[in-house]
Amino acid sequence: MAEIIRSVGPTVVVTPLLDGPQLSSRWAARYASVLADDPGSGVLTLTSLGMVQRCRPHGRDSVPVVALWKDPVRGIREIPLEAGAQGVLLTACGDRSTRRTADGRWPVDNATHYFDVAVHQVRAASARQGASNSQFQRLAPPVLEVGDLTILTGWAQAVAEALAHAPEYVETLLASANVSAPWRAAMQLEEPSQQLNEALSSLKRAVQAVTPPGGTPTTDALLSYCREERLDERGLDRLLRRVLRSTLEQLRTRQAAETR
Repeated sequence: MAEIIRSVGPTVVVTPLLDGPQLSSRWAARYASVLADDPGSGVLTLTSLGMVQRCRPHGRDSVPVVALWKDPVRGIREIPLEAGAQGVLLTACGDRSTRRTADGRWPVDNATHYFDVAVHQVRAASARQGASNSQFQRLAPPVLEVGDLTILTGWAQAVAEALAHAPEYVETLLASANVSAPWRAAMQLEEPSQQLNEALSSLKRAVQAVTPPGGTPTTDALLSYCREERLDERGLDRLLRRVLRSTLEQLRTRQAAETR
């Protein structure tokens, strides 16, 4: 399996085990260290609480360490299940990573590496606590369906890249997002939904709002526009600004890493 894992080069390896406590001194930690070193994966091993409780070395008490995290940056972290908790919520910290090729091709920031986890113990509410929160509000319908949101994010990324490398072509790019753009018919693609079309129009208005007369828009101006708070804003416009802001901030992070 080690050869297969190295050939894939996964970002994270999650390994459920029927094993005892996941201590840094035991065998699972040693194998996790191997994969964290090469290919540089974040490794999470976890086992059941029952197996942990049954494991009682001679002269020692059982240790409720049900999981272990290992990454190439921060090292090993034991994750216990505290008394009274029914589960553990882990939140991984990630950042962009450069993947270099052995044949000398230019590296591209097209990957993410995970370098630590935040641990939160999950405890079930008592019957009395649950009674006060028994009235749940009905969730509002999504502003955009998942497929439309993915398409909108792709256009936002295209605008961000154009602003960074060829701002004079941003207007041409936005024209290609129109419903009547000829490339859609040439590729036999369906026309965007009404909601997606409105979101793309909102994207165009956002870029036009930061474009000076006779000039070209900039990444800084568009990012400042996206960070402004507008209390009377429609849900679709608010969603567009959040998507655009996230895309621009990721671009900024990547550019800062390239200049270091």
